[in-house]
Amino acid sequence: MNWYRLYASLQIWFAVCLSSAFGAGCWSFVAAGLCRMAFELGDNESMLLVGLPLFVILFVVFIKFLPEPLRRAGLLSEKPERFGPWLKQNNND
Repeated sequence: MNWYRLYASLQIWFAVCLSSAFGAGCWSFVAAGLCRMAFELGDNESMLLVGLPLFVILFVVFIKFLPEPLRRAGLLSEKPERFGPWLKQNNND
């Protein structure tokens, strides 16, 4: 097993999921607050009816589209498939 590829994959998934959760949480909190003020909803109603569904939708959208901007920004390593033969394990050692 190539541990470098496993590490790169785990790093990519962890960074993308964490940044997606943070971004989706921030935007859903803002949207729930705006809907609470606009429609005079209570705290629980606005978070459950607006915030939670928006969080789930934004989380999935960010998981799909966020890896490429994070890679361009330098926060992610290369795709594990692009690692060349220099990172493959040598069984002769």
